[in-house]
Amino acid sequence: MISLKPYLFGDKSKNADVEYRRIIGLFLQGIALHAVEGNESDYGPFRTDIDELAKQITPDTPMSQVLVVVGGALRVMEEFNRRTGKVIQRQNHELQNMVSMLTQTVISIGSSGESSVNKLQDIEKSIEHARAVDDMQLLKLRLGECLEAVREEAVRQKTDGQSTLDTLKKELETSRDRVRSVAAGANLDAATGLPGKKQAMQAIQTAMASPHNKFLAIAVVGRLQAVNARFGNVIGDQVLATFAQHFKEHLLASDRVFRWQGPAVIAVLEREGRLDKVCAEIRPFADAKLEKTVEVGARTVMLPISANWTIFPVAPPVEELLKKLDAFTAAQI
Repeated sequence: MISLKPYLFGDKSKNADVEYRRIIGLFLQGIALHAVEGNESDYGPFRTDIDELAKQITPDTPMSQVLVVVGGALRVMEEFNRRTGKVIQRQNHELQNMVSMLTQTVISIGSSGESSVNKLQDIEKSIEHARAVDDMQLLKLRLGECLEAVREEAVRQKTDGQSTLDTLKKELETSRDRVRSVAAGANLDAATGLPGKKQAMQAIQTAMASPHNKFLAIAVVGRLQAVNARFGNVIGDQVLATFAQHFKEHLLASDRVFRWQGPAVIAVLEREGRLDKVCAEIRPFADAKLEKTVEVGARTVMLPISANWTIFPVAPPVEELLKKLDAFTAAQI
């Protein structure tokens, strides 16, 4: 709990500038403490960044430096709100798609009454405007009641054919998959928007069991720690995201790309050729020298981006492959 009392009734003999600094520090603490937690992986670093900025404000800090700190806090808050908004939008979009799919299924089956169809269409429209948790819980309850009515009507009209029930079951299974994908999307890496190391491990295990030739490409962005140290983690995340997007855009649509750890990005590839042929395919864009223009205070800075990379064939045992990945990553940092 943050108390305003010491700020409102402190020593009145103190200089007003000192009080202003204390009040600004209080606001920064409040921002970190009361921010909306949309994604756990975003929320922790956000609070840490704001706390670190708040620590820079002392009774002796020049007001010009205080303004720089406040500007930095606004940029951190803007980036945090943008990421949180994306999570909420993605969830609402997938939920709306789910209800739309169910509605079309009910209509195509033709065994449910007009009332059920109208209720589903009404729920579908309501999701567009739902923002609060209570709104989503109410919609979930309404959707459950509506689907229960659909199931009862399907049972009463069972003579219309088992294929009707099979169709509804298949669509419901697809809906569950969509819900799972929404939950997985909320756990995407905050910096790159890619699936994280846990999903990468699952993809590697699957590749191990595949009869097709699989390769693992790993790229480690250079000097990222130096960028973080000089300009802050927000700028470092932008640099990493720029390379990750470039790397992903030049791969096949069937290739799966993940944030591994630290400045490393990996991709699981399925190729029929030999290792040297795969390296020749990856080299032109993996070796490319990129640039990222960022705003640092009142300055515009252009940061060069490059990465060291290599490719490993996916072959058991998985422990040996993981050791190679970790050894390569550590060697580049």
